[in-house]
Amino acid sequence: MKRGLCCAHRAIRLTELWRDDAPGERRAAFVEAGKIVEIHMQRDAHWVLGECGMGRVDRRTPAGAYIVTDDGSELLLRSKNGAAEGTRLAFEVTREAIAEPGRVKLPEVMLRDALPDRQLSKDSLWQQRLAAFDTPVATQAFDEGFDTAIAGYSQVGDIIISFQRTKAGLVFDVDGIGDAFTINRIAAAEIARLLRLYQVGAMVMIDFVSMEAKIQRADIASIFDTASALDSRPFERTAINGYGLMQVVRARPRPSVLDHLFGTRIAALSDETQAYWLLRSAARSSGFGLRTITARPAVAHLLSSERWQPLRAECARLAGAGVEVVADENATGYGHVHVAQS
Repeated sequence: MKRGLCCAHRAIRLTELWRDDAPGERRAAFVEAGKIVEIHMQRDAHWVLGECGMGRVDRRTPAGAYIVTDDGSELLLRSKNGAAEGTRLAFEVTREAIAEPGRVKLPEVMLRDALPDRQLSKDSLWQQRLAAFDTPVATQAFDEGFDTAIAGYSQVGDIIISFQRTKAGLVFDVDGIGDAFTINRIAAAEIARLLRLYQVGAMVMIDFVSMEAKIQRADIASIFDTASALDSRPFERTAINGYGLMQVVRARPRPSVLDHLFGTRIAALSDETQAYWLLRSAARSSGFGLRTITARPAVAHLLSSERWQPLRAECARLAGAGVEVVADENATGYGHVHVAQS
């Protein structure tokens, strides 16, 4: 496994951070020279990296324990400890919950001796995350980049780079007509861009168009390294083998944008994403009348749940009007928002 060249000096660019918050879902776009190069997300219905809390040991395992928090969430402790089942413990989240096709990996925690005197709220943790960019912040709504994520492919000229989430990781497939080396040169830079844009971690498998010449495979890997140097996150990769396969690995302390959007599904927005986006639409709608959110039953059930009550209240505050949720099994898309005439 070769270590990527992630510490190259960056060219000086005009940078800016766009902040785009909505009830329960915070977004930020890191912008260079007017172009979004990174999208970051935080969803407040879940435990956030660095957040601290209290829970009890629900059941022990040979390597740790499962902890249940006061709000009923289940967390995973991957270290041995002598605490008996039922013992209350202080913890800090070291990895957020990560949804993969067909399953959700529980948040992971480490134990603390006690809760900090000043616990950081989700808002404070988000502010801290944005402050790490050390660049001017502007409030700016944005949707750029989400269409490509939902479509599952990026097209550069006649070259198509398809991607799909699996339980093992994200898989890219490169397709095009013509010289394999030329196709792969373009694909390598584009894949590095997408990994940075969507903040993809864990294992990534790239299926380039196969090339017989070892020197050409090395050149493509070098192009990927150079493009990846713009991403501050360290990574490791294999060489490209004779079949065109290359594996890339990064740490994944948080879900990627793709994980957030699709949850446990493949190429279909999760119920959670649809619910968040409907709240976002309702909060930003204009007018003074009641906001009626119509959604498929599963999405409506989520929006109406007790756990989401604070998010509905925040939506009503931002909209300056009441919010009502209606379930409709015939709802098209992921639903819609109606503003009553008053």
